[in-house]
Amino acid sequence: MRTYLISAALSFAFGYYACNFAVISSIYDFVASVPETTHKRYLLYALLILVALFILILIPLERIANFEARREQDQYTMNTSGAISKIFWPSHLCSRHIRTGFIIGWNVRSFTACIATVVSDIDLDPLVRALGSLTSDPQFANINRVCGVNPVVLGVAIVPFADGMDTQAVAESNARLLASRSLLEHKQTANLWLTIEIKPTYIPSLESLHCCGFRYSHVSSEIIFYKQPDPRSFQFLSLDPLILDISKINASGALFDAAMSPKTAQKRTKSSTSHSRHFLSSSSRTVTDDMNVTLQQINSSYEMEQAVHAKAKNLLRRRARSRSMSEAVRESAVDLSIKVRSKLGVTVTTLWPMIQPFTIRPLMVIMFVLRALVEISLWVLNWRFPSWAFNGIAIKDITTAGQQIDLRLQQACFWPWQYFMARKRAWTNTSITRAQYISFYNSMWLVANDIIIGVAFGSFLISNNKYMGEVLQRYVKDYTIDTISAVLEWLTSKNEYPAGLKLNPELNPFLGQLFKWLIELWADFIISLQPIVPMVINMIGLSGAFGATMSLSLISDLLAFTTLHIYWFYMVAARIFHWQLTILYSLFNLFRGKKRNTLRHRIDSCDYDLDQLLLGTILFTLLTFLFPTIVVYYLTFTLSRVAVICMQATMETVLACLNHFPLFAIMLRLKDPDRLPGGLRLEVCPERFFFDRATPLRWVVSSLRSVSAEYPHTHSSQQQQHRQQRQQMQDEAAGRTTSLQTFETGREDTSSSALRYRQLVGNLGSQQQPLYFGHAAPDNPYSHFNQHNESMTMEPERIPKTVSYLFLTNSPLPMSAIFFQYSVLWKRLSSHYLTFDVLKCLLSGETIRSIPRLQYPMLPDSSRFTIHSIKPTLIKFWATCEEILMDQGGAAR
Repeated sequence: MRTYLISAALSFAFGYYACNFAVISSIYDFVASVPETTHKRYLLYALLILVALFILILIPLERIANFEARREQDQYTMNTSGAISKIFWPSHLCSRHIRTGFIIGWNVRSFTACIATVVSDIDLDPLVRALGSLTSDPQFANINRVCGVNPVVLGVAIVPFADGMDTQAVAESNARLLASRSLLEHKQTANLWLTIEIKPTYIPSLESLHCCGFRYSHVSSEIIFYKQPDPRSFQFLSLDPLILDISKINASGALFDAAMSPKTAQKRTKSSTSHSRHFLSSSSRTVTDDMNVTLQQINSSYEMEQAVHAKAKNLLRRRARSRSMSEAVRESAVDLSIKVRSKLGVTVTTLWPMIQPFTIRPLMVIMFVLRALVEISLWVLNWRFPSWAFNGIAIKDITTAGQQIDLRLQQACFWPWQYFMARKRAWTNTSITRAQYISFYNSMWLVANDIIIGVAFGSFLISNNKYMGEVLQRYVKDYTIDTISAVLEWLTSKNEYPAGLKLNPELNPFLGQLFKWLIELWADFIISLQPIVPMVINMIGLSGAFGATMSLSLISDLLAFTTLHIYWFYMVAARIFHWQLTILYSLFNLFRGKKRNTLRHRIDSCDYDLDQLLLGTILFTLLTFLFPTIVVYYLTFTLSRVAVICMQATMETVLACLNHFPLFAIMLRLKDPDRLPGGLRLEVCPERFFFDRATPLRWVVSSLRSVSAEYPHTHSSQQQQHRQQRQQMQDEAAGRTTSLQTFETGREDTSSSALRYRQLVGNLGSQQQPLYFGHAAPDNPYSHFNQHNESMTMEPERIPKTVSYLFLTNSPLPMSAIFFQYSVLWKRLSSHYLTFDVLKCLLSGETIRSIPRLQYPMLPDSSRFTIHSIKPTLIKFWATCEEILMDQGGAAR
């Protein structure tokens, strides 16, 4: 519109001038006089030729060039309003030591990338060739399979500053790098090319994004920082909490994989990883799988970074034209060490076949014999009696010591396979490998501490065997003999009524004298064993060499032996009480004209004769008057039996705690929580986080500010926060450029980046809560802004390009998951004793069975120890030893 107005004004001015000064007549006279003058004629011809060239050639060429430029710009620039680029960036690269270089990582899909490292001081083409050779290396084949895609050059990181260098020189070097031909060609052909600039606060910012030569504009970026896990320390990120209970893993078949030979396990691992790779490459890949693949790439980033930098150093060393004296000395030393090691390798390779028959073979034979003895011992311990003897229980269930011996023998068989699982590099089951590692070293630590405590306790018992023998005899005599004799004397006394009850004068003395006679027999037997009590104490002390648990098991068995007469008395009293209660119930049904139908398990009506009713009445009356005396004796020995069971349950609990205490897991939880991931947590990262962290004083000040901002002291500060939030939402509605709040003041984020944050979390995994992955999360602080943000509509060209910074960290594993053994122990104790069946046994006179021995929960099922399984197990053990020996021989060669 403005052009037309200017043109009209110029036309009006030219017409006005032409009318007043006769411009047209002057031009006509000049043209008429041209043929008369030669130089004027040539000047006119030249002017006409230039006008013709300008109109016919120059103007069309200028129009065509502008059109082609606009078309090329439209072709290679796409307006992707609302698109989000997710970049996983290692936090150790956000420091003052980073230099301009090429970004190495994985392109998950679309605009999602996981960065492993930044390589500086190397050209692009040699770096691409080095990555190609690295991906074809068999050593990194497992990494490539697990990560889903091969690592590539994802872009360039521009650092406008450098310590000890001029800013102008750094800028010129960066400009030359960006204008290099290889970079421009790779940018046109790469699936994803990122240009990232490192700000003075050491935080990256996405400057441009190219995909297959197309430049995408208005792309918002979400840079997610992560602390690079160190696989040497068994650190890793996991979407799900680490499960320390390997009994579920063993039940699912992982134990079978561990028990297999290494080659077979490797084949199964390759097949499973190839299947997972095929699944990841399919079009139906879910978002959760993308998150799992990204986590695998993050877990592999450390080794990939080390390998890439090693390749880069080799390339730089080859490219160097001259070497300094120190480099020459160092390289000569390296060459000398390589030659020495090669000579030693030749020597070992030559001597290995001669040494092997005299060293390794005898060791294998000894291990095979020991394993055979252990398998036979386990079979003997798990052998069960016939059903008519000891209720068909196994030999190990008779004594607590037998259970403990069975436990240690099972651990001795299980530890080699568990060690093999913990030490091998299993890329497909990181959580399983870590759980096996923690379980193995936790059991080793427990056994070591158990032996240390047992030796100390055994030394105390051996040095004080006489005193401990006297104390044991005194307590046994006082509490198991004299106390029960006193109670029986009180029950059979003629001048007193025990507990206000008048017992039957004929039945009471009979039962009292019977139990007194049995107690006297037991007392004589115990007195005859007094000379060997110090020897028993010495045996318990010597068993401390096998651990305090073995000594505690023998003490539990000694308690069961010294209270054996109480168990007999309880069984006799309970059987009499149960018989009499059953007879009374049957006679009561006779009075009602009922009888029990044993075939249909119900009560039916029945007609009885007069003599049957008379006999039933006499028997019912007799048993009713005798029943209180039976109840008194039954309650006496039942309470004694319950007291003994409580003591045994206490010892079993202590024994189980010693066998199950997660000592190694607690040490890892306190020392390095990244080894025990409890899920993922996303936190908003301030832009000055890494800059403040580089300066300790600035870091302390910023931390104090954030803490003080989280606890406002006045109401005015809260009102000011609400006003700032409302103003920020109004700015977003007006289409102004906004940025993600950094939470430095402790306020909630109400910007549009909050929506992108939730979208990121929704895309990363199929979790309902945005901040936490793996366990319960707090309330979403953005929930009350959803409706407002969704109601806002903005034009695509006015959507601002924002950058969001998040930090991906592990949530610490909760203590409840670490102490899962104790929850299992409590469930077993409560399900056995705190039930209605125990109360029913007490009221009906049935036998209260003691709880089965609390077996270690993370061992394979002991039912496999049969006579038919010994031979296949030994054959498999020998074959595995042979394969390990062959692998070691190949490594030595």
